[in-house]
Amino acid sequence: MCAPHPSLLKMQRWIHKNILMHVHSHPASYAYKEKTSPRDAAAMHAGCKWMIKLGATNFFESILEPDVYRVFREMGYQALVAFELARICTRVRPSGNPVKTDRFKDGMGNLPCKNVAIGHLPQGAATSPLLSNLVARTLDHSLAEFANSKDLAYTRYADDLTFSSFGTFNRDGAENIVREIYEIMRAHGLWPNKSKTKIIPPGARKVVLGLLVDGHVPKLSKEFKAEVRTHIHFMLRPDVGVSNHRKARKFDNSWGLKNFIFGKLAYAQAIEPIWTSRMRDLFMKIDWDS
Repeated sequence: MCAPHPSLLKMQRWIHKNILMHVHSHPASYAYKEKTSPRDAAAMHAGCKWMIKLGATNFFESILEPDVYRVFREMGYQALVAFELARICTRVRPSGNPVKTDRFKDGMGNLPCKNVAIGHLPQGAATSPLLSNLVARTLDHSLAEFANSKDLAYTRYADDLTFSSFGTFNRDGAENIVREIYEIMRAHGLWPNKSKTKIIPPGARKVVLGLLVDGHVPKLSKEFKAEVRTHIHFMLRPDVGVSNHRKARKFDNSWGLKNFIFGKLAYAQAIEPIWTSRMRDLFMKIDWDS
């Protein structure tokens, strides 16, 4: 993560609000979009038989300045304006994925005042989330076409790629699909994070973005529910209370713990409202001065 200078952040927020929010990303992309949520992405895979999950290494850092420049050019901006906008939205870092980082192929990089390093999307910039979606439109298009050709459902949530099948195929077929997806990712400048690749067969527990999709609708995981119940249980116990519990869980203050649980309940409301209602009733009984 990097924190932009306040004046730069102000410009990035203006670009985000007045430019990027008015451009549509691919329908298979669910992150950073209004009126969409992890539940919407997970619902696309609910009840599937086979699932393939993949991730990308250094997702933001893999999106380079020329990619951002092309996005602004495609919006209709003149070359110089697109160049300046791309510069505002990227930063230079000497290390990163093993991609070519020279701006100049003819030796001009050796001239004075020439910076041969190519910028990338920084984590922490107000413009990076939506720009990542816009740059990834071609990736999403290629992966969606590939998924359709294999009769698969496909969604992307930032760097989390999920494919699922409601039909039948074997592990060898799934492994071949993974190899083809890797090729498509590399062709679009992304490096697969092989540690995140998982092939999940029929009968195995299936989780997308933290939600169970074994049934016909997404559900909260047992781990999520247990965490919320545990917090509420100990804060309601007279011999523990809020103060002792938040110290044991290393929260700086009761307000931070309260907001943490409230956020969990707000998230759960859209997934399992009946369970959330029961937890919220208990939450309201907590004495935050205890």
